[in-house]
Amino acid sequence: SAGCLRMAVAVALIGRDNARLYTRVTERERDDYEVQMFIHCTLDIVEDKLSKATELYLGLLTSNHKYKSYGFVTNTGVKFILVLSLANTTVKDTDMRAHFKRLHLLYTNCLSNPFYELGKPLKSRALDDACAELFRSTPTE
Repeated sequence: SAGCLRMAVAVALIGRDNARLYTRVTERERDDYEVQMFIHCTLDIVEDKLSKATELYLGLLTSNHKYKSYGFVTNTGVKFILVLSLANTTVKDTDMRAHFKRLHLLYTNCLSNPFYELGKPLKSRALDDACAELFRSTPTE
């Protein structure tokens, strides 16, 4: 996997209409309402950043006492949000771009499934595996 992204907490893909298409949260944070609320609150910041964005990668969106989020948006308006532990201080933009690029590729693979209905929640083992990898990744130095 590209670079270091340890302590990723959650991955969310949100449709143009703000419908949740895909959400994965680490086991230890799975029942944490706070993570879900943090993702929800991040959406407003995504909208704000989109108006000024010159590229698909939105960078660091926001942080609170526990988490920080990074964003990416597709040409069709689907938002990707990656939530990390605030304790993760080793994040580089180049690594984040690589992770979002990979997630975007997996997302487009899901869309090319002839049985997938646009706008419906995504079910993808490849996407699940990529998230599991993000959750357990350790730095490569």
